[in-house]
This record gives sequence, C-alpha cells and structure tokens, in this order.
Amino acid sequence: MTINCVTAMAVKSFDVPDRKRCPDKAEFDLCTVNDYSVARLILGPGWRWSADTKPYEQTDVCLHHHLGFCVSGAMEVETSEGLRSMIHANDTYAIPPGHDEWVVGEEPFVAVEFLGAASFVRRAGRGVHARI
Repeated sequence: MTINCVTAMAVKSFDVPDRKRCPDKAEFDLCTVNDYSVARLILGPGWRWSADTKPYEQTDVCLHHHLGFCVSGAMEVETSEGLRSMIHANDTYAIPPGHDEWVVGEEPFVAVEFLGAASFVRRAGRGVHARI
C-alpha cells in the first residue's frame, strides 16, 4: 500500500510553469511541487481528444486517469461503454481511462488537474503517468 504524504512546503505559479506544452487548440502548463505534478489545461473551442491528441498518444481512446476541477467552460466526456457526462465551471471530476472528450461551446475549457495531465500530449504517452 502506498501512502501519499506532503513532507515539505512548496509553492509554484502557473505564470511560470516548469513545462509548457502547446499542441493544436490546447495549452498545458505543468508545475511540480515536491513529488506531485499539477497541470492547468486550456482547451480551445473545437478541441477534441480523438481528433487533436490521439495522434500523439497513439491509442484509440484516452488511457489517462483524470482528477480535476473545472475553472471555466464546458467539456463532454464519453466512455468506451457509451456513458456521457458534461463538466461545467466549478465542477470537480474523476474520469477513468477509456474515453473521448471534447470542448462544448465557444468558450475555452480551463481546468486544473491533479492526476493524469503530467504525461498528457507526450508522444506515445499511452496513459503512462510520469513526473515532468
């Protein structure tokens, strides 16, 4: 059994992220605080995982686990089993591997993720989580 513990104070700003990835229609800002990676996602209108990220991940569906908080915008998620859910501003969310997702409407989807985004849009990431 693994126990996660915060053992030291750490503060970082997304204004100066440790890493920035800017694939088409998206921006991913990653900060590492101690042993944890936190990401801010800004997904533009029209962004869809299966169209915009699938070529990088090289999988049929997103294999990442996501745990996050939506700051603004809206996104729809569909699992491989066909279950759909909408995420709106001020929603927290957990998404298991095996899904597609897309921005709904004309406003960017802005979220902070605590699980899953550290390896997002890393060539052939295939859902493998890694510190940056």
